[in-house]
Amino acid sequence: MALAQRAVSDFEQLMNVSLQNFVNASAALGEPLVSLSGKVVEAFRKNLELIQYGLCNAQPPMDSEGMKAYANKIREIVELRESPKDSSFSNHFSTIREAILALGWINVKPAPTQYIKDAKEAGEYYGNRVLSSNKGNELHKQWVTSWNQLLMDLQEYVRNNFLTGFTWGAGQGKGGAAPPPPPPPPPSLFADVASPAGGDNARQALLNDLNKGTSITASLKPVKKGQTGPSGPAPTLHSPVKAQTTKPVARPPKFVLDGRKWVVEYQRNQYGLKVEVEDISQSLAMYSCQDTSLEVTNKMNNVVIDTCKNVVVVLKGIISSVEIIRCDRLKLQCDGNVPLINMDNCDSVQIFVTPASRGVEIISSKATSCNMCLLKPDGDYKEIPMPEQIKTVLAGEKLVSTVIEKN
Repeated sequence: MALAQRAVSDFEQLMNVSLQNFVNASAALGEPLVSLSGKVVEAFRKNLELIQYGLCNAQPPMDSEGMKAYANKIREIVELRESPKDSSFSNHFSTIREAILALGWINVKPAPTQYIKDAKEAGEYYGNRVLSSNKGNELHKQWVTSWNQLLMDLQEYVRNNFLTGFTWGAGQGKGGAAPPPPPPPPPSLFADVASPAGGDNARQALLNDLNKGTSITASLKPVKKGQTGPSGPAPTLHSPVKAQTTKPVARPPKFVLDGRKWVVEYQRNQYGLKVEVEDISQSLAMYSCQDTSLEVTNKMNNVVIDTCKNVVVVLKGIISSVEIIRCDRLKLQCDGNVPLINMDNCDSVQIFVTPASRGVEIISSKATSCNMCLLKPDGDYKEIPMPEQIKTVLAGEKLVSTVIEKN
């Protein structure tokens, strides 16, 4: 029970100090960063509420109201877009959008600190652009510094309290009734956070206009046959072609066992999905998922991960192979033996290797910014970049290729 109390107290301290510093730095720059920091505070508050509840209860289903509210707060920030009048803050928004996924650490095992680190580094790209475009401006520098410090303190908090992952029910040992709502955080966190009146309506109107795309040409009057203009007669050989737009079709998510194959498709912002493997001959096909984490509970035959973005997959062991195709920012944790991993047309894939999976063979093509991460005794990982450059020379009538190692 003392450990649970310390976990809650430490997170409250994180909010009162590090998060407050970020709120103050945002207030110094004014809107729209004041409103943006308010959403960040709300997301951290949901994280605290989930910690308080989770320490005294078993893990609830992902579709429970509490888990959905937690995921929704993160999704609101990820999907948030600045208005044209706030274009000078586009890099600020991108910094937060990329890194706020760090708050999904509570559903990540066994290396939540690495997950937070990866999210922080994803946001640092835009944070550096904030600094380069505002050189000499201490207010922008302080804003970036306070945000980075907040994420580093969050990583340290998780390292000190939940090194190998959040422990559901650690405070009582068994699940009980949901605790009463926690008291609100100190008023100072919200003292300077308020959305401007009408801001949401204006933002929605803008999004509606932008969503018209090229269909705005529908308001143009057609040119009649034979009509002349400054350049002479209008061409009559071809009929005018109406501009069209192709909008992506939103497909319903899928999570089913079809025969011996688990099919996981079109999942969005789903943290903590689990595939309960009961037969070692079962396989997994994961397609077009985004901002999602998936754990496979037992050893299975093979896995295919296709067209996924910002996804975390944890495997217990594989008999055959893992295929990774057209994926971006994928994190693959191998807790058991995995003989072979094939990667094709991927970017920013990280493969976390434990002692049980060190014998893995990786074959990659068109793969950039990919790393193998080796587990260290302290719970962190050592990143080893995979080669991307190949030198080819002509030796007689044969080509001889060698890998150019990264320093």
